Amino acid sequence: MGRDPSLAYVEVENATFRGPRGPVFSGCTLSIQPGQRWAVLGPNGSGKGLLLDALMGRLPLLAGRLRHPFLESDPRCVDSVYGVLPPGSIALASMKEHGQWLLARDFHQLRWHGSLSGGAATVSVLLDRAQVEQRNPFAVVDRSGDERYQQARRREIARFDLGPLLARPVVALSNGELHRFVMARALLRQPRLLLVDDPLAGLDAHSRVRLLEILDGLDAEGIGVVVAAEREDDLPTGISHVARVEAGLLAYAGRRGEAATAIRHESPGRSFSLPERRPRRIPAGIPVLAMSNVSVRLGGVDLLDGITWEVAQGEHWAVLGPNGSGKSTLLSLALADNPQVHVNDVRVAGFQLGSGRSIWDQKSYLGWLSPELETYYPPQASTFEVVLSGFACSLYAQGAPNPEQEQAVRRWLAGLGLQEEASTRFAELAPVSRRLALLARAAVHDPSLLLFDEPCQGLDRVGRDTLLAAVPAVVASLGAAMIYVTHESDEIPASVSQLLVLDGGRTHYQGPRAGWLPET
Repeated sequence: MGRDPSLAYVEVENATFRGPRGPVFSGCTLSIQPGQRWAVLGPNGSGKGLLLDALMGRLPLLAGRLRHPFLESDPRCVDSVYGVLPPGSIALASMKEHGQWLLARDFHQLRWHGSLSGGAATVSVLLDRAQVEQRNPFAVVDRSGDERYQQARRREIARFDLGPLLARPVVALSNGELHRFVMARALLRQPRLLLVDDPLAGLDAHSRVRLLEILDGLDAEGIGVVVAAEREDDLPTGISHVARVEAGLLAYAGRRGEAATAIRHESPGRSFSLPERRPRRIPAGIPVLAMSNVSVRLGGVDLLDGITWEVAQGEHWAVLGPNGSGKSTLLSLALADNPQVHVNDVRVAGFQLGSGRSIWDQKSYLGWLSPELETYYPPQASTFEVVLSGFACSLYAQGAPNPEQEQAVRRWLAGLGLQEEASTRFAELAPVSRRLALLARAAVHDPSLLLFDEPCQGLDRVGRDTLLAAVPAVVASLGAAMIYVTHESDEIPASVSQLLVLDGGRTHYQGPRAGWLPET
């Protein structure tokens, strides 16, 4: 069925939507036309993702009007303003929707255990037409478009370099690999309008350049694009129009350059007053972490190959490498989350897993912060409970705290400026406050080694600066060793003196920071 290519994608007229905590975008007006390339700009918590949901019809309309004129002649899309959007209409690529590709919320280690299961969904399976289009398996389906879909599937696999990943379980993908997968799935819905939320989160420098090129090139394929980002530096070059969002309001919508698009950043207003603590005692001379000739193989792919590495007590390391180089797999072994730790020589505080020693014994020496953890916590969990769960190295507090544990939780909350948010639901905290709560969770049991897996990912400039001030303060207060994983060399803490650089699962460089990174 034909559609008029001149019709607007989205028209919002004097509309107010219902967000999770009340009305948002009160009285907003916005029109997205073919040939326009839109960006939605705003700091963390401003409502960028909510605006994308509103444009798709996912938010209830309290007043005004929402239309998708280019879909109104298609009988499949009569409910587009209620978020009913079949293939060929509007698609969303969002890293905030990671949860659907991750396993059960109650045990985050299942990411690695599930990846070894024969029933784990692979990249290839989840790129099949029935999966992408979320078909009812019992419905009678028109197969006439199957060959056209297969051509599109081959195109997206090539475009996002997914060929080497097809046999891999989706739950075992690195963040960058998962991002490419999510983008490919969205484009396989053959949208006329593609919405992309925070497109560069977690991508290495090469992947960022490539993704921006892809987004710029979609115009030639007749696909409109709306990109939500915090920084103008993260936008494709072809952006012609900007919507600026501030505190749940549409502050500006129009041509790029006709009004100031700079985002106002407020001072975080946080200070850190952290008491000195002592990490768990380890005999002198024993490394806090030691790996000898470690290898991990999954689905015929070497995720790690012959890694030998030691982290001395109190030593600070950064781990660098492109997406898919093995950084997250390396941390999964240190944390005893990956079942292949049992067939490798991995020692924490001089001990190796085996008879009489559980993963919880290993974890008692370790604290971990990763944005991934935000996905798994139950929505009803309070900030206090999230920090308390650090004692059990789990996603739940194991019963009521004893007096010493309660004192420790409140001390860390106060030290990181979260004492007023102790009873607030974790999911309702500002993004930087969630990250600070996870930092308190990592530190609350006085670990000997803190592991940070891209801790600033997804934060705006103020949030990033706040966390980068908090991390070294916490590490120093504990006197702990540190492993800091990042793609951003400018966010590596100044105390880091050693680097491990991975590429293709192998050691590319191991040694002093000055031997790899130029002095700044």
